[in-house]
Amino acid sequence: MLDSAAKERTLRELRWLGAGLVLFLVVGFEGRCVAQDQQPQLSLTSEQQRGITTLAEIVQKELKKEKCADHGCQVLVVNLTISTGETCSACILLSDSLAKTLAELQDAPGVISRASLASFMDAERISSVFLNLHDTQVWIARELRADRLVFGSLVPKGDFLQLKARVLKHEHLGNSTETSKEISAKIPMGDLAAGFQPRESYHSLPKREPSEAQLLTTSSSQGKIPGVALPTCFYMPNPPYSDAARTAKLSGTILLEGIITTDGRVISPRIIKGLPMGLNESSLKLLQTWRCKPAMQNGVPVPVLIPFEVTFRLY
Repeated sequence: MLDSAAKERTLRELRWLGAGLVLFLVVGFEGRCVAQDQQPQLSLTSEQQRGITTLAEIVQKELKKEKCADHGCQVLVVNLTISTGETCSACILLSDSLAKTLAELQDAPGVISRASLASFMDAERISSVFLNLHDTQVWIARELRADRLVFGSLVPKGDFLQLKARVLKHEHLGNSTETSKEISAKIPMGDLAAGFQPRESYHSLPKREPSEAQLLTTSSSQGKIPGVALPTCFYMPNPPYSDAARTAKLSGTILLEGIITTDGRVISPRIIKGLPMGLNESSLKLLQTWRCKPAMQNGVPVPVLIPFEVTFRLY
């Protein structure tokens, strides 16, 4: 592990064109949101679905005003959010239903599959708190080739739930003022009240290959492996900011894990919790160029599975 002096040296050295990045080994990850496969199972009543249909019809009218009323115009419905800016199980269920209902209306636009969005989120693993940021929504829309983007929030009102939405135009993606007026509909709360816990928009990572699953790891023993001296990294070039992330002044931390081999290389890295705008790709690529002193067990180098943090911060 890096001692305090080493961490300070690393922090001083990792400044690049006004961007500061902190890169070091960590002993475990803990978060407020949980992955979506740990969430309650919810469903909509017919009355709630009627409210969604009403909202979809209003959204369609706004799309027609913006000359987006056929399959040549691609619309992406992103996850609705709660007051904290995070998404929730009820948010995702209602977003799925809104997208499906919108696609089924007469003269409907092309609606990008919510499954495509879910796959994208599983790959990028962007923390829920970043998904409500305008620049992140714009980036997702562009990555999935959307011409219009529908976003919004849920507001509890006693026994009812108010759904608020807006439409962002493709021509003005990047300009937060170019959105439609607020669209809203009200539905009964019902069992949806059980689905307001903040959650992530991605599933838990799949288990590693059997050959990797047996590796020594710090995650199960509070940052220590009995009888093993943990690795230390001495060459850690910093991932650069992407132009999009720099323009958006994005700051945050990417959580990764990788295997430090017996010859001190970092292999098989993967994102645990990511950041948007190309910072994941930048971090994964640079992590594989790091060089470390391997972990030692009884004087012999051993491979270990280690978590890492990469923090992006503009000064």
